[in-house]
Amino acid sequence: MVKPFSLIAIVAFATTLTSCFKDEAPNNECDIVEARIQVENPDEVFFQQSNAELLGIESTKTDLIFPDLRPNSDVTALPVYFKTTPGATVSPESGSAQNFANGPVTYVVTSEDGQYSRTYRVFIKAEEANQNPDQPEDQLAYIHYNFENYSLDPATSKFYMWSDYENGYNWATGNPGFSIARGSAKPDQYPTTPLAEGYDGAAVKLETCDTGPFGVIVNMRIAAGNLFTGVFDSKSATKEPLMATHFGDGSYNQINYRPVTLSGYYQYTPGATFKDKNAKVVEGRIDKGDIYAVVFRNVDSEGKAFYLTGDNVLTSPQIVALARVPNVVKTEGGWKKFAVDFNYIRELDAAILANKGYSMAVVFTSSIEGAAFEGAVGSTLLIDKVSIAYKK
Repeated sequence: MVKPFSLIAIVAFATTLTSCFKDEAPNNECDIVEARIQVENPDEVFFQQSNAELLGIESTKTDLIFPDLRPNSDVTALPVYFKTTPGATVSPESGSAQNFANGPVTYVVTSEDGQYSRTYRVFIKAEEANQNPDQPEDQLAYIHYNFENYSLDPATSKFYMWSDYENGYNWATGNPGFSIARGSAKPDQYPTTPLAEGYDGAAVKLETCDTGPFGVIVNMRIAAGNLFTGVFDSKSATKEPLMATHFGDGSYNQINYRPVTLSGYYQYTPGATFKDKNAKVVEGRIDKGDIYAVVFRNVDSEGKAFYLTGDNVLTSPQIVALARVPNVVKTEGGWKKFAVDFNYIRELDAAILANKGYSMAVVFTSSIEGAAFEGAVGSTLLIDKVSIAYKK
């Protein structure tokens, strides 16, 4: 199987930089690790049961965003229950009813020894009711990804992050891993960076980079530039690097519409020399990029939340549709438009779709086999003005 892209996996140390413990002493951690909303009428409030909880919260996250509740759900007195690191306390108290109608509610977690604290914001809102219920089912609507909203990572200021929303991030990259391999790199030297002058406004630049001496030691010599809708999980990256990429994970990626076409603009330039994982030159091999979007069932057979990972993003039996740009090779003459329809392996279930039981992952990479740490340093993919055409 062709792997989608490379990630620098050794990021366990990074999690300790933003977690609020010191010298790993017992009973002085102050992290929220799980959160859940408890109501008497869950079927009337949540699109699906898994939307009521946030599990495996990374220590780097202080904004906790629940999936939207059903339209017209009352958010003025909702109890949120928290699981924290041992001995920590939460204020306002875990399980106390809070008003989320005016925006996020702030919680302060204090360690058992009282010496450390951490502030979290919890976001809960109801989805807006359909403003155009009479829109014909066969009429196309569009979601636009313009890549204008980017900023330095708030925890480290080492690399850039992207979002299409005011709160939280719906895009992820392998930049956190590269920060371990090349800690002295400046933000514009990372594999995934903003490009000020794109097709129209800002764009994204994805470049396959050398990971330096550290990469040689761990036999991960390159890091392909990548960008995907989902989450990068640094906690699992050391032992299972492909499991660190959660494609389509998160509330922002749940859908209640039928994607029809993936389109946008790109430029691609392959690097000079293609090498395998052991840094041996592969004669005659020219690098390629990859651009695709996947629609998949976001709940497994046990009713648990499901997302795609690096080892099954193109092969999982949960996948129902794929739109993939063929043959992303060297372009000439500036920006090139792409447009590719979604190929449905099976049709969407209307009831599941209405309850946001499907998610979509949009993925870009500068080296198509980067996940196997194979590619050409210098391969560059520029992406701008991406759209998803869909029907309700």
